[in-house]
Amino acid sequence: MIIRKIRRDELKRCAQLSALAFEFPMHGAKQTPEAFVREKTENPRSLEDVHWDSRWAAFEDDDATMMATFCVLPWRANFDGHEVVMGGIGGVASLPQYRRGGAIRCCFEAALPDMYAQGMTLSYLYAFSNAFYRKFGYELACDGTRWRLRLEGLPAAEVGGSWRLLEPERPMLEALRAVDALRERRYNCMVIAGDTEYLWTREDPFTARDYTYVYFDGAGRPSAYVTLQAQPGRELTCKRFVFNDREGFLGLAALLRRFAADHSHATMTLPGDVDLRGLLPEFSFGNVERTTAQLGMARVIDVEKALRLARMRGEGCLRVGVSDGQIHQNNGVFEVRFTPGTANSVRRTDGAADVSVNIQDFSRLILGCCDAADPAWLPSVTLNCPPERAAQVFYRKPGFITQYF
Repeated sequence: MIIRKIRRDELKRCAQLSALAFEFPMHGAKQTPEAFVREKTENPRSLEDVHWDSRWAAFEDDDATMMATFCVLPWRANFDGHEVVMGGIGGVASLPQYRRGGAIRCCFEAALPDMYAQGMTLSYLYAFSNAFYRKFGYELACDGTRWRLRLEGLPAAEVGGSWRLLEPERPMLEALRAVDALRERRYNCMVIAGDTEYLWTREDPFTARDYTYVYFDGAGRPSAYVTLQAQPGRELTCKRFVFNDREGFLGLAALLRRFAADHSHATMTLPGDVDLRGLLPEFSFGNVERTTAQLGMARVIDVEKALRLARMRGEGCLRVGVSDGQIHQNNGVFEVRFTPGTANSVRRTDGAADVSVNIQDFSRLILGCCDAADPAWLPSVTLNCPPERAAQVFYRKPGFITQYF
């Protein structure tokens, strides 16, 4: 088996594997391999098109027969207030006759050290199997809350702002960026959107049937936006539902109420720390349904860098022992010293670890998905210090992600 990044003339074959694996029609199926890649590079529609050469693939020993593939996209993401590079794993696909043969495993064994060498701090993926990706150091990460709200039960408060439909000739990019910016700085793993992430605004809503409305408050400032898609059964799906304050939510709620003649409910996924109970007038009588939405798996690529950038509580020192079966640079004991207002100091040490953990649980802890008071739910964690001391480094933080790849 040969593992390497793809060549230009192999991009179409990667697309064919993805179409087969995910069972969707393939755009450009009749194009030549050169025409296929030329369209992607000359008219990119996504970060995947821009970084087409970020794909890894497994080949038979002839170095020509592709067995499996996936891409590692360099997303810019937030981690404790710092912009870092997060390797987004996408398009994991194998031809059926090669599945369970170790092709994807071999690709990960090559890609993970390469991500470290490229200076990435985190990696993220959406798993078909949590157990499978735990083998490569990934662990459950961001949670959200999926809300299903009856439109007639939404707040009926008058709002002083207005709504504008986003259309190709009126993309309102600066308004979208202004609304997104606050969320991007608050949540770990949130992708920091660049021009590529707003390519969706070029789509004609009357063709795609996705309608985006931006809410401007009484002072004319963009405060929220929503992308609506009608579903069977009088349901509305809010593909995007973004607000940063009370008025923004009330503005979107007032807009949704205007659809009540044709639709009964709207569904949206919000960060887990957003609690609508104080904003909704009635929870009984079927007005509100909510469930937890698990939003993928994360992995720390560079332990030392993550400790250096992490936001600590107070002043102190903690020695963290990490075991990583894929990236050998992450193995060892790291001593981190921290003082408010100064950068963390991190060095390797031969001293005993205050906290010992594998890379999966280290990733959950440092991202804030859990804290040092939760060792019973983290099978690899050994605490050799008081939990309060470990909790200066490992504590709950808000995390959320909306970008799929």
